Amino acid sequence: MVCYASLELVVECKIIEHQGGLMAETSNVSAIASRISDDIFRYFYWTTHPKKDDNFICSNPEHKSSDDSPKATHPGDVMFFYQDPYLQKTIYLHTDLKSYADKSITTRMLKSALHSLCMAVECANQSKDWRNKYSVDASDPHEVRGLLFVHNWTKGYDKPFYEAIARVDLHNLPVAPGTILHYLGPHDIQRLYSIGNDIVRLVHSDRLPKNYTFYYPDLMLFRRHGEIWEQPATIEALTGPYLILKHGAAEKVGQGYVIYFNRPAATPEALLYLLDILSRYQMLESNELIRIRLTNVDVPDDMRSAFLIAKQRYARDWGFDPVRERLLSAIEIDTITSVTDTYNPGATGWRE
Repeated sequence: MVCYASLELVVECKIIEHQGGLMAETSNVSAIASRISDDIFRYFYWTTHPKKDDNFICSNPEHKSSDDSPKATHPGDVMFFYQDPYLQKTIYLHTDLKSYADKSITTRMLKSALHSLCMAVECANQSKDWRNKYSVDASDPHEVRGLLFVHNWTKGYDKPFYEAIARVDLHNLPVAPGTILHYLGPHDIQRLYSIGNDIVRLVHSDRLPKNYTFYYPDLMLFRRHGEIWEQPATIEALTGPYLILKHGAAEKVGQGYVIYFNRPAATPEALLYLLDILSRYQMLESNELIRIRLTNVDVPDDMRSAFLIAKQRYARDWGFDPVRERLLSAIEIDTITSVTDTYNPGATGWRE
């Protein structure tokens, strides 16, 4: 399936973009993959396999190249993996890195990239060659998914990607039963890069300990498993409306939560929705520090006024309970610094 992700495991598909025209060379893929891992995903406790920019043997005779000849191999730029705290298995993200400049992205390019990724993931889920290359024990519970990582290296003009992806007919892609694809576009990459930078800033200023975890409440259909600390951020959490980080005490703060709110926060209604989520997860009753960090770049100047209205409405809905009012008043809200990455992967192109 190709779909959208959220904390409740409603899966979300996201796609990767291309860097300014067809590129022939691929020599910089490993370097860019390492930078992405260091600058973004290591702060979310993802692991990167050391093998990068390699092919594995195609074992499906139905898989065809663009000239309709049988495919010999499938490409793989980088493999990210983590332990899913709900599913109790390792999620492997077979990742295709793309980069593009300004208006060069097209629907045809995206459809071709997704089509190729669908075939690669279908083969990877059954391939001994793939498992050998990426050190995967077939007896260990695991799942292989596709990740299309699309970066705009010229910055500031992401509209073509989102217009192009909206025109891709996802239902016509050759997605094998049970297969999941995800994509991260320019806005997602910018946001995750900025969140990673914010975590570094908080740790450096002694407002967050070096050891933290991502928070997964027990849901109606899913229960969290494993150790509570240093749990990774799943791809669903990273692409959802909010990302919850739980931490112990640091030098300047007590234990508590940092909530990265990934949706526009221009209205009291949007912030009221977030307060309702915190209450549903019983975080408002924890008597722990709660810090909301807004990740959207278009935060209005009167954001704190909107948050005050949201807290007043929430307290009114609860009958102005003094204890709940005190808990609401202690919640901190601020914006994160939007940081622009410096990736210029001129060697990552569109390939099958």
